[in-house]
Formats: sequence, structure tokens, C-alpha cells
Amino acid sequence: MNEKELLVKYILGILTDEEKQQLDRWAEEPAHALYLEELKKRNNYSDLYREYKRSHPDLRIKRFRWKSLLWRAACCIIPIFVILGIYMGWHSAEKEILIKPGTSKAILFLDQATKVELGNSKEFAWIRINQMEIAAEQQGTLNYQHPFKQDIHQYNTLQTPRGGEYRVILEDGTRIHLNSLSTLSYPVCFERDNRTVELSGEAYFEVAKDADRPFLVKVGDMLVRQYGTKFSITARSGKNPTVALEEGEIGITVPGKEECRLKSGDVAVWNKDNSELRITSLDNLEPYTAWHQARFVFDNESLYEIMQTLSLWYDMDIQFENEQLSKLRFTGSVGRYENINILLDAIEETSNVKFKKEGSKITIVNK
Repeated sequence: MNEKELLVKYILGILTDEEKQQLDRWAEEPAHALYLEELKKRNNYSDLYREYKRSHPDLRIKRFRWKSLLWRAACCIIPIFVILGIYMGWHSAEKEILIKPGTSKAILFLDQATKVELGNSKEFAWIRINQMEIAAEQQGTLNYQHPFKQDIHQYNTLQTPRGGEYRVILEDGTRIHLNSLSTLSYPVCFERDNRTVELSGEAYFEVAKDADRPFLVKVGDMLVRQYGTKFSITARSGKNPTVALEEGEIGITVPGKEECRLKSGDVAVWNKDNSELRITSLDNLEPYTAWHQARFVFDNESLYEIMQTLSLWYDMDIQFENEQLSKLRFTGSVGRYENINILLDAIEETSNVKFKKEGSKITIVNK
């Protein structure tokens, strides 16, 4: 039995136990599970069907036959919108779920010639260099902490695509969550006097404490230095590098200036054009760090900025009908793994904006 037949029987409430198990297996695919949730929110077709059966006691469906049900629908004037609603919902949902949230995926470059594709498999797998086990991969995390440590003088590079994220635990225990379209370079084993990594893109750091070895993050010509803390760095192409310190204390050094110290709650923005490092103290860092906790938080941000953020995670292309629409500002919060239509619908309801969706492309127009 195909999935559309199962969905019709599911909505009408006439699934057998065997068919229920078949539907459960089908729903193990995240996109299918998402569609089922959307289907539940639609009109209650099963109540309509039961009401019809009460008023037509001669109707009996012992064994479901797809063609037979359609024939009965045509001949007995069963509420055809029950079936049509499911079909229309199916086709509209197919369009909706084309734009999916990101997943755990990355490419690990062991050297210039060797790369490994990483995913979200539950299976445990070793990453090796010259037959030596250097890291373990499992469920979206690459872990360099293991009992068979070797002193390996080699850099690795972890790269996430659009619509991807990945986590890495370095050999000192430092945890880094890499956001979409980001690159992190780091040594397999740190030096004895420092721990230095390089970042482009966006990442959240939970640095392991080590009083003898400061942790350094190179972000272009900006250097972030600290000894054990939690912070987020955004350093995307064409934007001013931004550091949001959630816990602890760090120092930031930029060309031509002495080190500036940040305390918890501070946000530093490095404007390279005028060589200005601006530091602001905030009560709420969620707009900078919420992505690490699986949420998007937008605080009076332009629609252009919001859609740029979403396009990286949902791997979609954005186009504005006119520049004025891109300047509209919004405040809101939504789960990072939610169907993107939840957020887009909310924006449509509270503004004069409409989103036209074609596959993975969204065009933003006036209503």
C-alpha cells in the first residue's frame, strides 16, 4: 500500500494494526514526520467521515480498496473534500518541506589531500592519520579526547556547508559548536605553551580551563585570548567580526591597539574600516548565542539580516522584490529545527510582506 493510501486511512481513522506499523516506519523520515504533524492541524476529516457513516449505515468498508473508496465517494457523494483535502495537503506539504532545517554535517580535512565526510550517524567511527586513531566520530560530534593519545604535529580543518552544523571536542577538552558555512582550523595536539585555533564563520566556544596554556582564536587580524570561558564569535565575510562573552573574561587584540578586556555580558564589534573596536554591555545575549541552544532570537533586526541568517541554516536563496522590504524590522524567537513556514507565516501575519516559495527559493514581495 502506498503512502497516500495510508494517509487517507490514517485521517479517516480506519488503519489496521499492520497498516499503522507501516505508517510508523514511513514517518521515521523527518520530512514525513513533519508532514504528519502538519496534517493533524488541518480540518478533522475523521469526524466528518464518522458522521457520514452514522447517516449512511449501509456503508461498510471491511477491506480498504483505494479505487473502491474513490468510486464510493463519487457515487454515494461521500464528502469528497475529505480525500481532496488530503491530496491538496499532500501536494502543498511537499512544497513546504522542500526547505528543511539544517543537520549535523561537515567535511574534515586531515591534510591537503585527505578529507572525510562527517554526518549524524549513531554508529561510532574512528578517524585515523597514518593508521593512528586521532578522533572518534558519533552523532554529529568529533571527539579528539581518547585514551590513545599520540603527539601528532598536524593541523586539521573542519568545514560546515550551508544547512550544516557540527561539534568538535579538542584534545584539551574544549568544546566548539560550528554553525553553518564556517571553517575551524586547529592542531590535533596543542603546543605546550598555548592553544591556538583559527575561525571563519560562526562558532560557540566552551573553553577548558588551563592556567598554563591560554586559548587563542585567530579571526582574520583579530585575536581573542582567554583561559576558560563561554563565548560566541561571528566572523562572516562582509561583516564586522563580533564577539559575545557569556561567561568568564577574555581579551581582544586588533591591529594598532592594546588588548581590550571583556567581562560577562559584553559584546565587542571590530569595525575594520575605521579601526574601531566597540564594546557594549547587554543584559541579554540571546540574539548572539541562542542558535547554540537550538533557537533563533531576533531583536529588532532588519528582514534582510533575518533572511540572511535563515538562508544559511535552511540552505535557501533569498530575493527581495524591492529594497524597502529588506529594511523592515522584526523581533521574535523560533526553534532552530522548526518548519520555516512557522516563522514566515508569523511575519506575514504581522506585516505587509508575502513570501513566494519555489523549491528552495523565496521571493519576498508586498501583499
